[in-house]
Amino acid sequence: MRDGAVLIIQHQAIGQPGTILETLIADGVDFDLRQLHGRAQLPEPGELGGYRALVVLGGSMNTDQGDVYPFLRQERLLLAAALEREVPLLGICLGAQQLACVHGGCVFDRPEPAVGWMPISLVGQDLLFEGVPREFMALEWHAQSFTVPAHARPLALRDGDVGVQAFRAGRRAWGLQFHPEIDAATLEVWLKRDNKGLRQRAPHVLEQLHAQRDEIALSSRRLCARLVRNLLRAADQPDAA
Repeated sequence: MRDGAVLIIQHQAIGQPGTILETLIADGVDFDLRQLHGRAQLPEPGELGGYRALVVLGGSMNTDQGDVYPFLRQERLLLAAALEREVPLLGICLGAQQLACVHGGCVFDRPEPAVGWMPISLVGQDLLFEGVPREFMALEWHAQSFTVPAHARPLALRDGDVGVQAFRAGRRAWGLQFHPEIDAATLEVWLKRDNKGLRQRAPHVLEQLHAQRDEIALSSRRLCARLVRNLLRAADQPDAA
């Protein structure tokens, strides 16, 4: 553990922190990247107080696969401790679903995966989204969604979708279903891997994403930088949250 660092939990090699790291490095912010696929260990809940913030990334596993991936259960204990101690926390995709589980939400299988460069709408003002337009585009890549957790506040939705795109739990914890951290190289790997079956069920989406790759990467870089810097503001100015 490095005091004052941002703790980042990565579940899989293909789930890179991308533009999160880019922003932290550009701003001279120290980070502690725990790559669970590389056999890194999660910190103990008692160690959280030494960190400036916690970021939990996505992954292709589901929240109910704790028997296959035991770290999912351990991670939820860490998230519960972060909530209790008000450690600034950002969960992305699987990380948001894990946070929803901890905070009383329901994670469910979608009829079909949500994949694409899609419009998202903010439904309330919040520190994390300061400087973000009320309507913005973001990359979706998930086969599960979640309901608004108990005592949490929805912050962003996608028109006509059954899931929640962003929520705030407690004073300084946020969950995002979309992927602001995506960069061009990672998106290219995801498209080639095609773990959501686009080649068979929606080849036109695959083609669109290939064509939009650079636009997605540039827009996501800007969005992610804003979100990360707002998260750090919440860490440095607790009363602002």
